[in-house]
Amino acid sequence: MDRRRALACVGSAIFAGCLSESTPGGSGPSSDTTNGTKTTTETKTSIANTATGTETPSPTLEIPSENHCPAFGDSQVVCSVDADDGTALRMVPSKTSASLPKANLSFTLRNETGVTFTTNYYDWSVWKRVDGEWFHIAPQVVPEPAMMLESGGSHTWNLTVDNTDLDAAGVGAEGTEDVTLAGLGGGTYAFGIRGWFRGQSYENGIAAAARFELSGDPLELTPTSDLEVVSRNGDEKHVRVGDEKRRTMVATRVETPSTDAKRMIPEQVVRSPLRNLLASFEPGIRRVTLDIDRTAIYVSDPQVIEYEGQVYRIENSS
Repeated sequence: MDRRRALACVGSAIFAGCLSESTPGGSGPSSDTTNGTKTTTETKTSIANTATGTETPSPTLEIPSENHCPAFGDSQVVCSVDADDGTALRMVPSKTSASLPKANLSFTLRNETGVTFTTNYYDWSVWKRVDGEWFHIAPQVVPEPAMMLESGGSHTWNLTVDNTDLDAAGVGAEGTEDVTLAGLGGGTYAFGIRGWFRGQSYENGIAAAARFELSGDPLELTPTSDLEVVSRNGDEKHVRVGDEKRRTMVATRVETPSTDAKRMIPEQVVRSPLRNLLASFEPGIRRVTLDIDRTAIYVSDPQVIEYEGQVYRIENSS
């Protein structure tokens, strides 16, 4: 069995039933102080005390009642808002701000609790805060090994943000040490990871995260360089990527949606085929049809999203 998973489809399960190893996506928004929607399915290996059938109490951590970082499911979150604090388990940023279009930061997970922390160094996550909500940005696919961070140890991720080639935003970011992301606009972000302590199960999760700021222009959604306009017919536009028609997706502007739309932000859209759909709209265009490779993301049922104040119906074309 291939031990990989897709975190969630774009926009908090926007594309039901569409997960695959090649599927880009991300969780939807969560508030600062409530549980979010990010799916985190670690290796289901409980390291409870099998001799006694009981679990060892977790170390005591100073966790404020108000969380200023994203929520990680039901996990308690240790949130670092400055370069360093005294919490025994913490995510320490090398700096709390950087400038675009290219920035380099590092984040170090430190464990000084006296207990081994079980996690997955591939399962880091980057979120963006917009209008008081956190939106999951990356990664989209995560290998699932369990890794141990002994007490007194640390692990560092080096994050490079590079907006010089926005086509690279569609390439899945993955790694345990060096990570490069394209397509992040200015704003407030967080970097974090989830795990659990030895003697506990994965259900007793603890997350460590750190906030940081990127200063620069907002991300402007543009199509990929290989997008071709096939035709325009009245208020409809037909575009494609590649030389052959393999699968067709359609986006239609909706004035009065019948269901609640799932909000998405540019940093999420730029990582999915929705990028070429939504970036192809222009004044007077109501409907865009996109031909894409059959291995790309698809919708099993029509879905409704909200992007930049406009609502769209996303579906497959028959």
